[in-house]
Amino acid sequence: MEENNQTTHDILEQVQASVPDSIHPFLDYLLEHGKMIIAGVAAILIIAAGIAGYQHMQHRSQLKAQSELGTILIKYSGEKKAEELAVFLKTTPAEMKPAVELALAKAWMDASKFTQAAAVWAEIAKSDEAMAPVASIGQAKCLVLSDKPEEAVKVLQDLKNKVGENFANTIDRLLASAAEKAGNNQLAIQAYQGLLNNNPAQKLYLESKIVELKAKL
Repeated sequence: MEENNQTTHDILEQVQASVPDSIHPFLDYLLEHGKMIIAGVAAILIIAAGIAGYQHMQHRSQLKAQSELGTILIKYSGEKKAEELAVFLKTTPAEMKPAVELALAKAWMDASKFTQAAAVWAEIAKSDEAMAPVASIGQAKCLVLSDKPEEAVKVLQDLKNKVGENFANTIDRLLASAAEKAGNNQLAIQAYQGLLNNNPAQKLYLESKIVELKAKL
């Protein structure tokens, strides 16, 4: 190693003797700090190699996870599919988690396990702001189907306050059904009136529902 360092130093001195004076300061710096520069370059190369290796491992891990997910979706059905997805979700890469959660929510619904599906929809709504409105609607629908209309009403009212006119038609339609099942006829009437304003083609049906619910007040 000392012989190599000496050879490098000699070469730099020979170069310095044959170049213009204007770049001597740069060569002096190389002569003085050569070891430091070489060590720095070596460190950069090691870090770069480490990053490349990590990215390669991440890519292989993601491909493996995608393969496992595909196998579950093809191989299983019904409640067994949901159970396998629930286990897979615990170890799935972070970038795949939203897709797996959506598949899991659908699998529980397909298996008529609406309480479990509602819990997954609630988790999606909590962790993914962009998906929150759709997930909350999914949660409310599952709560209605699992005979928990009061909880569905609360979810939908909270959602309506957050999104305003966005999703208004979908929310009012589900809210009317949930409120009616919960025995909250006044709220159901309000939801049906909201639908009436936005769905003139269904005027006769909606007006009949409003009249029916008003008679129960």
